[in-house]
Amino acid sequence: MNSTYTFIIAILGLLIWNGCRKDIGAEQAILAPANPATTLAGDDVNICDDTAAFKSMVDLQPLAHLQSCYSCAAVKKVLGLGEIPWKGNCEVYIADSTLQLRFMTYYPYFDELLLREYLAVSYIPLHIGIYPIFNHTDWLQDPEKSFGTYSRMLDDGDVSDGFWGTDTNCSSYLEITRLDLEDREVEGRFEIHLKLKTQGTAGILYSERINFLNGRFKADIEHY
Repeated sequence: MNSTYTFIIAILGLLIWNGCRKDIGAEQAILAPANPATTLAGDDVNICDDTAAFKSMVDLQPLAHLQSCYSCAAVKKVLGLGEIPWKGNCEVYIADSTLQLRFMTYYPYFDELLLREYLAVSYIPLHIGIYPIFNHTDWLQDPEKSFGTYSRMLDDGDVSDGFWGTDTNCSSYLEITRLDLEDREVEGRFEIHLKLKTQGTAGILYSERINFLNGRFKADIEHY
């Protein structure tokens, strides 16, 4: 399967979740805690986590998730700046006998919820186990590998702004701890280190490095 098909699958995921947010008003959203970010001191400087990278507080602003959907939680960390508790919604489906996972957050706008974050982990094997997350270039060279991406969205949630890929200098993984194909549910843990590939073009500058740590998720497996 080529990379064009992969991105078509990702776009379909975005459209489906846009439909979900239009059906559920912003009053049903759960806002992340508005506590200030925890300031970190003494982050180690190494090839994996570079504290000299550009940082922006925009990446530590709390966003919302849908109350009615399955959820995921993690610690979102900007190296050398701080971290916040992070919670989003999950979408999981099966493609090419692998799991495709999408984690999303939203911005409440009157009676709508606008997509703002889109974290994707693609091609996880359909088995309980721990799987390393590579970047898209690695996947193009070896389609047996999994890869991760992260995007910030603007406007109605249909305009992509900043874009990150997995930083393979760090150890990123997704673990499937429970997989029930009969009841179509999956649970697991994840950690992903991200490096900016494309900076925002709408006047918003994003952090070069973002990590999602101690992540956990539970999701139903969608029918496609």
